[in-house]
Amino acid sequence: MTMLILSGCSDGGVVQEKPATSSVIASALKGDLTYQDVLEKGETIHNLAMTSDAAQVWVGTHAGLYSSAGGSLWGLLSPELAQIDVVGWFVDPSDAHHMYVGGSEGVLRTADGGKSWTSSSKGLPEPANIRSFTGVRQGEKVRLFAFVTGEGIYQSTDKGDTWTLWQPMDQEVYAMDFDSNENRLYVAAQFSLLYNEEGQWKTEAIPDAEQIYSLSLNRNTGVLAVATEKGVYEKNDGEWHLLEARSPEKLIVIASGGGDTKWVGIGESALIYKLNGNRWTKWN
Repeated sequence: MTMLILSGCSDGGVVQEKPATSSVIASALKGDLTYQDVLEKGETIHNLAMTSDAAQVWVGTHAGLYSSAGGSLWGLLSPELAQIDVVGWFVDPSDAHHMYVGGSEGVLRTADGGKSWTSSSKGLPEPANIRSFTGVRQGEKVRLFAFVTGEGIYQSTDKGDTWTLWQPMDQEVYAMDFDSNENRLYVAAQFSLLYNEEGQWKTEAIPDAEQIYSLSLNRNTGVLAVATEKGVYEKNDGEWHLLEARSPEKLIVIASGGGDTKWVGIGESALIYKLNGNRWTKWN
């Protein structure tokens, strides 16, 4: 899985910038679809995110990026993304009009809130089969990461203008997120949870868990969470703990919540759940 990161940090890695809420087009979206319509059109859901005010949920699918639009309605974020297999995206926390999407067409970016998109894939393989995508703002710099099957993880440090192979990877990657406090990129790979430190991959052990489906960094607390076959684990003060709150079903995707919602997730049935306090409930 990949995740929308709506907050950034300074180069020191401890000061959080004000989170971006959503792009202009998303905030003004008029929904004409039900969630069932989204599932039928999108076929596969790769990722989800909740805006920092908890007003909207976005889902990346095999056929576009969709946003909730009030009540039980949903809308396609941009017609230009309707045929794109969207595996991840990043909204610049310093300007929510700037957004990057990774998927079957490489990387696309917008500077006007999703009204128009341009290719941002120079240096990526052709075709660029991106299977995971994330980004982070560190001070004045935006770092973007894209996992390309059979190649490894590519990085851009110039807002997507150019890409270079950052770290080769011989495993499939399902999700990535960058922890600015630890200055580490965490990767949910085919066989384990990995993090990169000084150019070396190291394994992060999760007690009693063997399968890691997705991961996400909470943009409000800086806490890292992983969704596993045993449930959702959080990393606090360097230690992993299984959440006492049990979701109604196994969660395949986990993402940072907004407002009073700590986490949001997607279950095996494709239903969306949210964690408030110590209780998981169905979202909307």
